[in-house]
Amino acid sequence: MELRCYESVVVFVPELEDPQLEEEVNWVKGLLEGGGAQLVTLESWGKRRLAYEIEERREGHYFLFRFRASGAMVDELERNYRLRGSIIRYLTVRLKERECKRPQETPRPGSEVEEESVGHQY
Repeated sequence: MELRCYESVVVFVPELEDPQLEEEVNWVKGLLEGGGAQLVTLESWGKRRLAYEIEERREGHYFLFRFRASGAMVDELERNYRLRGSIIRYLTVRLKERECKRPQETPRPGSEVEEESVGHQY
């Protein structure tokens, strides 16, 4: 089974305090690891204003999960997202392999690192 790269942005309800939020993030990480996925990066984008009101809420806690998984695992992950009351929105997209690197590994355009990485296989 081939593992492909995915990115999932999850918006949690704004009422969660830090310990509860950490618990929810650990729940997602547990789902990923339990399903055979490999977590590449996890980023907290903080509490942000939503573009429009969702379930009478104007804000949410945003998190980005970048991981490698099978398509079946992503289906199961999204099924669990739908059932979780603390998640108000999510979006999971498949990435190209070269986009599945840790942020510090991604070369900036025009940088010396980019010129040196020409010989790398993706």
